[in-house]
Amino acid sequence: MPDMVAAGGGNNSLLPFDSARLDPARIEKDIERIATFSETPPEVGYSRPTFSSPWGAARDYVIDQVRSCGAAVRIDAFGNVHARPGDRTWEEPLWLCGSHIDSVPSGGKYDGVSGVVCALELLRVGAPLELVIFAEEEGTTFGLGMLGSRGWVGSVTAEDLDRVRNCRGESYLEAGRAYGVEATRMQSELIDPSRYLGFLEVHPEQGLSLWNRGVSAAAVNRINGRRQYRVLLEGQGNHAGSTRMQERHDALAGAARAITAVEELGQDLARRLDYTVMTVGRIDVATNAINVIARRVDFSVDFRAQEERILEEGDRLLREALREIGEARGLAVTVERTEKHSPVPLDEDLVARLHGAAGAAGITLEEVPSGALHDAAIVAPHVPTAMVFIASREGISHDPAEYSRVKDIADATTLIGRVLAGEGGALTLRELNSLDRNRFVRICGGFYENSPWIVEKVWEQRPFPTVEALHRACSTVVEGADEEAQVALIRAHPDLVGRLAREGGLTRESTAEQAAAGLDVVSEAEARNFERLNREYRDRFEFPFVICARENRKEAILAAFPERLRKSRREEIGTALREIGKIALLRMHDRVTESGPTGGTP
Repeated sequence: MPDMVAAGGGNNSLLPFDSARLDPARIEKDIERIATFSETPPEVGYSRPTFSSPWGAARDYVIDQVRSCGAAVRIDAFGNVHARPGDRTWEEPLWLCGSHIDSVPSGGKYDGVSGVVCALELLRVGAPLELVIFAEEEGTTFGLGMLGSRGWVGSVTAEDLDRVRNCRGESYLEAGRAYGVEATRMQSELIDPSRYLGFLEVHPEQGLSLWNRGVSAAAVNRINGRRQYRVLLEGQGNHAGSTRMQERHDALAGAARAITAVEELGQDLARRLDYTVMTVGRIDVATNAINVIARRVDFSVDFRAQEERILEEGDRLLREALREIGEARGLAVTVERTEKHSPVPLDEDLVARLHGAAGAAGITLEEVPSGALHDAAIVAPHVPTAMVFIASREGISHDPAEYSRVKDIADATTLIGRVLAGEGGALTLRELNSLDRNRFVRICGGFYENSPWIVEKVWEQRPFPTVEALHRACSTVVEGADEEAQVALIRAHPDLVGRLAREGGLTRESTAEQAAAGLDVVSEAEARNFERLNREYRDRFEFPFVICARENRKEAILAAFPERLRKSRREEIGTALREIGKIALLRMHDRVTESGPTGGTP
């Protein structure tokens, strides 16, 4: 692969994620620096057409930054940039994170760039991810959006990319050749989903929803479907002075009524399903002269909705309305659908993990759909995908006035970092199997209370095909340990309703487990009873009473003490270890989901 640089270093042990290592000032500096690469001055806006000199300079800036922190860089055959920590191979599964740096003409600083600098900052602090910069997301250079990501996933071909043209008449292949685009490599460099744990993209909301409510960020649960149309109304051109009103077949007057009908239909559908929109954004008139009745009008319709049923119904109603207008005014009507994208639901587990990470970080996170299409919509059918929106001031985007707070971008970066670090929800088996030893131990060490040595001993046995296989491997380690180690494992557990519980000193897992059994709410008499039984048990066996609290209620636990106090020490060691095994299996299922492929050993 071309343009690859490998470098050593890179701290990939990011658990637990330390948001203090992120530098908002550095994030802001990156945004401001990228903004300097523009065909137009700041007062006009920021213009970076794909494969232009400013686009290339912005791309080179990011490449220089990731190389300076020890990353390896490659440019794929579609012109997309990829960067990984230098001590990670290109084959092992990692998270994908990034966005785009191309812009609309006279656009803003934050669209796309926010997601790229988020990934860049995470690479700087040692996050185990692959940064990506997708080429031609906006679609204003070659007339079709998300070409870099579409090419990478195989939804457009080299022939398709050779047909689209920029304003200079160059095809995507021709204009991109200097930036790594090469048709002969495309088939061999399509996305390999087994190399990615998921894709996370940070992006301005480009709407009023978050800013108006004073919310800084939201998890995106789906990306709206989009249908686009070319509508052609044809009448009879004629002299504006000598043609009486009742004799006219005025295409422009018909278009005026049609455009109003489009807006009315959009409002009707939006009342049924929020975030449904219809827009006429372009219109061409012939002959377009002050004293000539228009003979032809060509206009666009952009239609978006969260659900396919609304898109289907809207398609039918749009065609009916336009046909009726044409019949009433003596106009020929042609409706051509030029693009069709179904709604894309984003990964529910990843969205849940973002919420979990937000809760742990004390960040308010709402949940919204995306009305705009993004590279995430293209990648989502291939790997688990989620997005984080940051608030856009006054909802403005694609304009020099576009603005998002750097703090919000830093908060979004924190959320992504926490998810990459395994916080906020369950890991998939593929993610678990991809972890290096240190990260595996730090994530899984809590399966056995304060005893990470158990999971450390099974790390080399990856990949585990099921959670039960992981549990069996750990159980074998426990069973094979000598009595001293087994007793140490039992002693690592707290007393039920003991001092640590009263003082808030339990691990997060133990706190939740004791609460599940109702042990977080006990009367004074019950607390004294637990204290007495705990003391008697410790005096007899020299280790604490251990029982799987989640499988028992308070009354059953109290009843178990007398029965187990009658056993021998050897018998009770066996009983305690079996209960610990039950606890560990439940914790594993809390932390690891078996959805998706298991992946291989890195």
